[in-house]
Amino acid sequence: MKNVKLKLTVLGVLSVLSAPTFATGLVSLPTAGFAVSANSDFSGSLAGTTAWALCNDTGNFGSDPADYTPPTTGAHNVCAVFPSGGNNPGSPVTGFTAVTPNPADVTITANSQTLATMRQRIYRNSGATECVFEKRIVMATTGSFDYNPQLTGSQRLEVNDFTLGGFSATPTVIAGYYHSANTDSPIFRIGRSFTSVQMQANAATVGTNGPGTIPAAGFYKRPLNSPAPAASTEINGVGQTPNQTGANSPGSIVPTASQQTSAIRTNWVDFVVDNTGGVDEDGTTSKDSPFMYVQAGCGSGAITTAFTNTANTVRIRQTGQETQPFVTILASGLTRSGANSNF
Repeated sequence: MKNVKLKLTVLGVLSVLSAPTFATGLVSLPTAGFAVSANSDFSGSLAGTTAWALCNDTGNFGSDPADYTPPTTGAHNVCAVFPSGGNNPGSPVTGFTAVTPNPADVTITANSQTLATMRQRIYRNSGATECVFEKRIVMATTGSFDYNPQLTGSQRLEVNDFTLGGFSATPTVIAGYYHSANTDSPIFRIGRSFTSVQMQANAATVGTNGPGTIPAAGFYKRPLNSPAPAASTEINGVGQTPNQTGANSPGSIVPTASQQTSAIRTNWVDFVVDNTGGVDEDGTTSKDSPFMYVQAGCGSGAITTAFTNTANTVRIRQTGQETQPFVTILASGLTRSGANSNF
């Protein structure tokens, strides 16, 4: 298993709940997770507890060649909110107002090149007890660093997970997303998890526009909490499947049960997406992430004292959806004062 971690420069409630059946709006992610029954993800999938809530149910996590269907107020809208304001939407939750001045956008670099630009906002309630932390990441469309060097040409990073940290002080966080007019990916699932879990498509299942309409055998839509990988595991899965067809190609290796698990980690929220600054192996360019929201505890005070830029609380991950190697890139992000990036 090839797992590359790139250190980068940055500029500038308590009981297990049943598997969720949410409607429009941010969704609760309790520390104890959700109970899932046997065979709920696929025939033979195990019963247990999961950190994950399913959100947009179209697009097969970015692999379906027919693409996904954006959320509307009437369909495909689990975890989704619909604030006004376009690309400056404001708070997704009534009663929360922006903590000003608004932070400047952050340029994220890796391998001496611009990888992405991150917008951050914080909205706080009148009692100064809760905040909504907003992040939106736009991937750069230029750069020569190759994130999958076995293929011809220079491959841009394919982002499958944005994982945000600093929330351990809140027993039940509430999370979701806003899909604006120029957003290029929904959120497919959200988890109270540090570890991202690899997803691959079944290449033998062919829809109207080509293969890849359902997950490959053994891949969980809602990964279970145990047997948990090591706490420091960035990505759990079968590893890189470097061949485009045949043996050791995407979807050809059935993962073990332990390769599809992620422990509940209360400090983290993982957003599963399909974003990239270049044409990926799905055949799409999808640089604009949705607006990602986590509602959690915070405190009073000015933005410079109540909040801090905490190292390594933003993780940008390529999880090998096709032939790519595992890659994790670390960045700093705004959190409540006193937060950390512990696993």
